Amino acid sequence: MVKIMAVCNIGCLDIMDNKYFENALSGFAFDMAAGSAICHLADKGYTVKYIKEKLEYPVPFDKIQKTVWGYLLEEKVILVEEPGKASVKDKIVYMEKLGKYGRKSFCGKVVTEKDYSGISWKVKEYGLMGKTGFSNYIAEKCFQNGRNTAYVSCDFGIIKRKNQCGYEKILSLLDSRQKEYIEGLPWPDRRVYHQADLRMQEIIGTLYERGLYTGCFYFMELGEKIVLHI
Repeated sequence: MVKIMAVCNIGCLDIMDNKYFENALSGFAFDMAAGSAICHLADKGYTVKYIKEKLEYPVPFDKIQKTVWGYLLEEKVILVEEPGKASVKDKIVYMEKLGKYGRKSFCGKVVTEKDYSGISWKVKEYGLMGKTGFSNYIAEKCFQNGRNTAYVSCDFGIIKRKNQCGYEKILSLLDSRQKEYIEGLPWPDRRVYHQADLRMQEIIGTLYERGLYTGCFYFMELGEKIVLHI
């Protein structure tokens, strides 16, 4: 009886090892085949839906979502902490090189990013009275600051969980391109901060002018925080 149990246990371990190996191999294959392609397309600003349609091999929608979200966090397109709180970090940047006979290779270079921690924000209030000039105002601020270090707070995950009707109303005001982007990301149930790129600037501008957005813009180079009221 003991011997049989031992054999069974060994068999179970073999099965578990095989499953572990298969899962690891599957994850590796995904990273090699799909992960890089997804990140490349996300870097170009494509939505999760568009990326799924363009991939030559089937990848579950939620896996694409997770990959895109992870990439946006890694590239600091999205921050989970309020801008100005994160400390300086080293980052490895990979650059493509052409060698002899045109062979491509990649080399990594450690880059120390500028430290924006501990910003003493100059806080400005922006009320609905000036909503007609809001888009131009924010566009000018983004130009002065630079978009890479300009952020806007986003509560889409919170709104979706607490007020589904309100979330649907928000989506109804956006054009198909904007709606597809918001719907495609797995927004957490907390406030996050998205780079104020042109698309997000347009989204927030539309919602604010319709009285459906409250939050903040952060311009890290300028050291300015714009609080929006409705």
